[in-house]
Amino acid sequence: MKELLDNDSQVQSSDYHFINHGTTNILFNVHNLEVVSCTDLDLKILKLALSPISVGSLLKKLSYTDEKEITPRMQTLIKKGLLHFEEHINEIAPLPTTSKHIVFMINVAQRCNLSCNYCYVNHGHFDYLAKPIARMSKSDSEHLVDNIYKQFPGFSIYGYHFYGGEPLLNLDAIKIIVEHAIQKAESTKTSADFHITTNGTLVTPEIAEFFDKHHFTVYYSFDTDQEKHDSARPYRDGSGSFKDVSYNLALLKERSGIHLILSSVIGNNNCLSTAIEKLSEQGANQCKAERARVDEVNPSALCDTGEEDYIKDIKGLVDHYIDNINKHQKPLDYRLSSKILQMLVGKRRDFFCPAGERMFGVAANGELYPCALHVGRENSKLGHIENGIESQAIADFRKKFSAAGQEECKKCWNRSLCGGGCSAMVDRFGHEKCDILRAESEAAIQVFHHFSKNDPLQLLSLVSPKITKWMDGELNDPDELSPNEPAAELWRSR
Repeated sequence: MKELLDNDSQVQSSDYHFINHGTTNILFNVHNLEVVSCTDLDLKILKLALSPISVGSLLKKLSYTDEKEITPRMQTLIKKGLLHFEEHINEIAPLPTTSKHIVFMINVAQRCNLSCNYCYVNHGHFDYLAKPIARMSKSDSEHLVDNIYKQFPGFSIYGYHFYGGEPLLNLDAIKIIVEHAIQKAESTKTSADFHITTNGTLVTPEIAEFFDKHHFTVYYSFDTDQEKHDSARPYRDGSGSFKDVSYNLALLKERSGIHLILSSVIGNNNCLSTAIEKLSEQGANQCKAERARVDEVNPSALCDTGEEDYIKDIKGLVDHYIDNINKHQKPLDYRLSSKILQMLVGKRRDFFCPAGERMFGVAANGELYPCALHVGRENSKLGHIENGIESQAIADFRKKFSAAGQEECKKCWNRSLCGGGCSAMVDRFGHEKCDILRAESEAAIQVFHHFSKNDPLQLLSLVSPKITKWMDGELNDPDELSPNEPAAELWRSR
């Protein structure tokens, strides 16, 4: 560094984002995802070096005479890639290694027995111009797994996520697919895991036993209290569904083989912090509390005040994460986990999720889409499960909805953490509400920064608390270290 300060080398600051969190100032490197504590001197250096500047000119403008103070700060900024010599190219974080885990969101039913006021899949009809078939046929269910292995060979874990509509309207198809998936996994030495998104109204003791036996992850709709739930999730005849859903929830909670994720929709009458608190009281393993994804004219859409409160509650997740990670347990709300793990492993994201790459939606008639939320959208169709996917259709889809393919994303500091937002929502409603996505990333950066200073390996509890127990010598069986929860996905592809 002494040589650097003595010559006329040109330096320039890289793209960065500044975060003030209480008494802590943080810099986030947009290119390589490095996170570093920030001083006032750092900000002055970076602002002066927005355009190439010689080190000598920089020192003169800083008006500092004590090189002992300047040198370590410039060393840190250069080490973290926030300041670089003019001839050097910004170091870009690599993409994750392609995972061997693939998931199929299967519309076994394309009808629903509820009439939710925020429904973005049109009560199971999705985006078909004409009413689609109601249920996947017995014949198609019996051939689905073989077709999946034929069209998508080479994966080690095949995930089956039963979706709708209300998938339990076609329980027979679910049972057929699960049975075939287990047989296929055994014969091919691969693995199968099972998920379902359900409104909970049709769960019975027998169904709970089935989920338990096959270790289902169950995404279960539950809007915190009877008034909110019945208002948002009525039956088709207008009567409330809360009592049935609440009763059936107890059937799942008593089953240790079920990973229970309670899902609540946040609107103007249901704030995020309250939803997380209420879902925690219900005994969920994790929760998925997200804003209503609807047109702004829909009564369930967040108003300006509601959006401000939602962002405020997202910022409150920082303490939620820190408290849980310190206890070697998963945070109940897992929306920040993948971003934190991105920074831990130093991998950027060029797309919001694995849609069209390692995740596909299967319509009841066998059509293939990037995910279930794209079903029925003609320009999103990728092929058919019997004939496979059209490679050009996938390439066009991934290009269109990537961060690089959306003009609004190209200069956004959040592009490598966000990946461009949910493609289905962007396609349906236009570009994402970026203030909310940025708030989530800022919260993730703050959590990562908190642990990176002292013990970053504690963050592995976001993958599985078993890993941190193993690191502490509390767990000896390596077979128990393979997690299936949603937050583990980035770690699988590290």
